[in-house]
Amino acid sequence: MAKNGVAMLFGLVVAAGAGAFGAFQVSKFLDQSRPAADNRAAEQLLQPVRYEPSAPLPAGSVDFRSAARRVTPSVVSVDRYERQMNFFGEPGAEAETGTGSGVVISADGIIVTNNHVVADADRVRVRFGDGKMVDAKVVGTDPTSDLAVLRVESKNLSPIQFAASKDVEIGQWVMAVGNPLGFDNTVSVGVVSSLKRSLPTDRQGNGLVDAIQTDAAINPGNSGGALCDAEGRLIGINSAIASSTGQSIGIGFAVPVDRVRSVASDILKFGYARYASLGILTRRRLDGALAYTNVRRELAGLAQQEDASKVPMRGIIVMDASPETKRAGIDRWDIITAIDGVATDGTFDLNRALVPKKPGDQVEVSVWSRGQAKKVRFKLQEARRR
Repeated sequence: MAKNGVAMLFGLVVAAGAGAFGAFQVSKFLDQSRPAADNRAAEQLLQPVRYEPSAPLPAGSVDFRSAARRVTPSVVSVDRYERQMNFFGEPGAEAETGTGSGVVISADGIIVTNNHVVADADRVRVRFGDGKMVDAKVVGTDPTSDLAVLRVESKNLSPIQFAASKDVEIGQWVMAVGNPLGFDNTVSVGVVSSLKRSLPTDRQGNGLVDAIQTDAAINPGNSGGALCDAEGRLIGINSAIASSTGQSIGIGFAVPVDRVRSVASDILKFGYARYASLGILTRRRLDGALAYTNVRRELAGLAQQEDASKVPMRGIIVMDASPETKRAGIDRWDIITAIDGVATDGTFDLNRALVPKKPGDQVEVSVWSRGQAKKVRFKLQEARRR
């Protein structure tokens, strides 16, 4: 770390020296080749433009200074510690194994971050902008939406103001605040690049659903931090980046604020996030299996259907179903092809369709069952906790 610091410092010094030398050469050339009036004009152009904090900005300008002042007290660093095993396989000393960001949502110590920031932690510590560090209790986690709720024994904190997901638009200015690469309370700005992005994040079929895409710089350590609008209101929790290098290339994703509000409320009330379910058992390893003729032929036999050509080539195979689901008309070895008219080709598509729903909501399920295609109106059940 020290060597890297020296190398970085050396690089900065060399760059600064080269810049000073270049500026000196240009200045000397200007002095020799231009009249004094031109020199004075050049000097005026090189003077920085100064804005008084109270001075109004030109029409159409965007200034994040007031938003940054409003948001930074609400954003914290979150450090994860795990107890290491010694050579003999016995618990040893604690070591910091990761760091991320968090957002204060309640003055009495409630903080939201990403699930992957605190997963498998033996201890979690929160660092505030003033340098104060306190231990945090993990109230609950939600791998499905990659969110977690922490509680600290601190009062009179500065909670962030919430916006509404319906008000977020493509092209609007946004500001990301967090702890990228260990640099606390770093602000980066950009725009909303796209909305309703859905992408898997693990092998269990979990993933971001209806995520906000932004080109604001998001790097390792930003996870769990705030994505805000130009007024400093929370519109999302930064969660993932698309990158071939592991660093920002201008494609980041945030959990939308309405889902943050819903998940945090559930965790605080029930200890876990409540999700809707069709009451079926599926297998992720069977995603795409219907593309194979032998699988469709076997399913036709299990469904007592002789003509395998009528078995759909895409969909989710129902391995088993709850009694309520069977009564509604969905049974073992059926194939779910769509929910509310949106095709379901695998388990992630199923999660994407159900994550925005709540137990008790009604959906229309397109099913291939016993050789026939049909549509079933279904009242969603509460998903069993994992």
